[in-house]
Amino acid sequence: MIKRLLASSLAGGLLVAATFAGTSAASAGASSCPDGTWSDTLGRPAEVAPNMTGVALWRYQDNDLYRFRVSEAGRDLAVFTGAISTDGYIVYGPRYLEGGDVALTRVPGKVSFRFTNFGGVDGIDFAVKCASYVKVGVRMNGELLSTDDIVVGGDSAHPDANPFKVEKVAA
Repeated sequence: MIKRLLASSLAGGLLVAATFAGTSAASAGASSCPDGTWSDTLGRPAEVAPNMTGVALWRYQDNDLYRFRVSEAGRDLAVFTGAISTDGYIVYGPRYLEGGDVALTRVPGKVSFRFTNFGGVDGIDFAVKCASYVKVGVRMNGELLSTDDIVVGGDSAHPDANPFKVEKVAA
């Protein structure tokens, strides 16, 4: 089980890294892609841990690579569903997923997910390319997750709504 989890996490991370690196050069010359920097997402929220209840979104470095994690405190079953979308396109890799967890793309600018969580941490790493926003919508056990249970960036900011949008700020 642990070997499968580590192999899945490593493969997903390599997929994101390889694709992210491969698309950077191609998209760098594209004049129609929005310029600017992502607002309020840099830094890992302190709450990210297996004992949190909710969702965290952040960028580890100042680039287009995001980390998205969910967890439910305790060992109770919680099912997180939702989607991450953008006006550009998304490349993603699963992280810390167990059997039954699903992350899939049906269109270039959207990833839908379903994570069955028993107190651990599930999620995906994803890169957005040629995008001006990232929109995230999350439900836990069929109900919209409260914004009190959503943290964004190193300041652990709570969004005003669920779904919420992170926008690129013009340079």
